[in-house]
Amino acid sequence: MLEFLIFAGSLLALYYGAKAITESAVHFAKVLGISEFIIGATIVAFGTALPEFSTSLAAMILDGGRPEVAAGNVLGSILANTCLALGAAAALYGIYIDRKILDTDLSFLLASVIALYIVFLDYRITWMEGIFLIGIYLAFIHHEVSEHRKNDSSGTEELRPKMVALFAAGVVVLVVGARYMIASIGDIAATLGVSEAVVAVILVAVGTSLPEVSTAIVAAKNGRGDIAMGNIVGANAFNALIILGASSLVGDVAVREPFVAVTLPVVVLSTVLLGFMVMGNKITRFEGSMLLALYVLVVMAILSIL
Repeated sequence: MLEFLIFAGSLLALYYGAKAITESAVHFAKVLGISEFIIGATIVAFGTALPEFSTSLAAMILDGGRPEVAAGNVLGSILANTCLALGAAAALYGIYIDRKILDTDLSFLLASVIALYIVFLDYRITWMEGIFLIGIYLAFIHHEVSEHRKNDSSGTEELRPKMVALFAAGVVVLVVGARYMIASIGDIAATLGVSEAVVAVILVAVGTSLPEVSTAIVAAKNGRGDIAMGNIVGANAFNALIILGASSLVGDVAVREPFVAVTLPVVVLSTVLLGFMVMGNKITRFEGSMLLALYVLVVMAILSIL
């Protein structure tokens, strides 16, 4: 029981640490006069992915490295974001999407997942492949920033010392939360009699994806499907390219063949399926239910095979 309490506590630490860093970083960006679009595309996107980012990096650094935990966290988060978050939001309210998201962001997500599939063909991501993944993401961000560059570079806020302290506190809380999260994963895996990869794919991934799930549901309820879709697409691309890319710089992200054989094809399938669903500029309640059903089937498959 104690390991589950530690897991829950570390999850809260990751959430509030990421929230503190994001709020302070947005303030710093406004002090520097950075446009709201760039803030959203970079700082906020990074902030929402900080729990996954810190957990995966900690998994690669601590105890000689646990690459399957890092990979499981990322692949599980992509599945949870796509099937659980968007699925639940669409099943409850339906999601209507602007065409621009389909032409740019969704195409980028598809390219990201395909790139991830290619680098995992030999069941490991080396540092060179990691740099390749990071380069894809940076190239896309550079393109988006160039399209929305703000001419006026004057700051809109004065620097507040409180925000500097908030940023520092957020970093400390995030580091501590990630350390205890990794420790609890091993204990939970031993208690349940399953591999650490299973705990990472299901329990950790769902826990760290809860902000995306709540955001998607609230956005869909308020008729802001673009926000729901944009948040999920951005988080998934960041997970696939930046988090795994950065993790590979610490050490090779090497995983067992059964792990990749089960999870990676479903990640690709769910992303392609999402692409077909939104061709009509919406995800219906029936399609949302299909995504939820797919997630349940995947979890059952993972529990039975890994």
